[in-house]
Amino acid sequence: MALKEEGIPQYGHVKRPDFGKASHYAYSRFREADFFGSLDGLRAISVVGVIWIHSWVDTPYYARLEAIPVLRQGSFGVQVFFVISGFLITTLLLRERERFGKISICDFYIRRILRIWPLYYATLGLYVVLVLLLEPESRRRTFVHYLPSFLTYTYTWFISPKWPVGNFHLAWTLATEEQFYAFWPVVLRFFRAAWSSAVIVTLIALQTAASYGWTDRILSPGWLPTRIVLNVSSAICLGVLLAQGLHSERYFRWWYLVFGQKWSAPAALVALAICLFPQRVLLLPAFVATTALVGTCVIREDNGLAFMLRVRPIAYIGVLSYGMYLFNSLSIHVVQFAVGSVLPAHPLLVFPLALGLAMGAAYVSHRYFESRFLELKTRFSPLRRTTAAVGLSE
Repeated sequence: MALKEEGIPQYGHVKRPDFGKASHYAYSRFREADFFGSLDGLRAISVVGVIWIHSWVDTPYYARLEAIPVLRQGSFGVQVFFVISGFLITTLLLRERERFGKISICDFYIRRILRIWPLYYATLGLYVVLVLLLEPESRRRTFVHYLPSFLTYTYTWFISPKWPVGNFHLAWTLATEEQFYAFWPVVLRFFRAAWSSAVIVTLIALQTAASYGWTDRILSPGWLPTRIVLNVSSAICLGVLLAQGLHSERYFRWWYLVFGQKWSAPAALVALAICLFPQRVLLLPAFVATTALVGTCVIREDNGLAFMLRVRPIAYIGVLSYGMYLFNSLSIHVVQFAVGSVLPAHPLLVFPLALGLAMGAAYVSHRYFESRFLELKTRFSPLRRTTAAVGLSE
């Protein structure tokens, strides 16, 4: 929002604005916000990127895509989801603790179940039927081998070269999130302030060290506890740190100085594009740039990308993004089969058709299936029972 329009005093001949008053006002607006309008737009771009890259994978055309900087990195959209998720969920938990003195871990788990499980297990059930009916024996065996881990959100712990990934590999994202949120509310409830942040920083440090092989002597890569610890997503962790930093007015002011300007969001987007330019992305800098982008979009609603991210059709794709992600592979296969029987199934043709099909399936799912469970979440959300908050959601 423009400071003048929102009632921030203007200082006439004083050229230098009072950042103390401006940041305090912005902080108050941030803490009162129950909806961050630009985040659905970021979700939309992310899920479109995922469908884009999946339209090319396992096709003869993928080598051409690899030569196009940034556009070949569509799968990074998942990491944007992770940062947003870590930020939103931690913000909700911090506000709950501040208002009610504690975090209800049971209520959190129930809300998480109502949001994720119904569509996830419905989609998995559909995959079970399709794999058993349509896939060759080798792919059926692989799917059945991993099915227990699909059902328990532990898929990422048991991926093995002996059983190459195949159908329903998208489960890795849900497994990564659910594993993190199984323990994070407990940490946040019993470890206050810097201690909970220290846990997150330690996890990021372990992930970074492991990526260079520095932990191999003490944490054997093949050891199950190692897989469990190192599967924690650094992107989610950075979203958590963002939420913790912005929740405190002291740290919010520092963020506001750099990331609360009109140009901050476009600058963060450019920084992220630069990080995604190489064929082999350095993940930690890209995660940091993504965190900065999310931060700029929530510190002020009228950020420099709001004109694009808050456009209603784009934002609505963000609302449907969870269903679109779960349906994206099926949609691509259906379109490839249908188009391939008439024309060459070029990804540039498959992509828009699959995107439309995924949107349609997600719309039907959201309106007639998921909404029934989402309405129940209010019963287990003290913040929503006491405020009109409907937009700040995990």
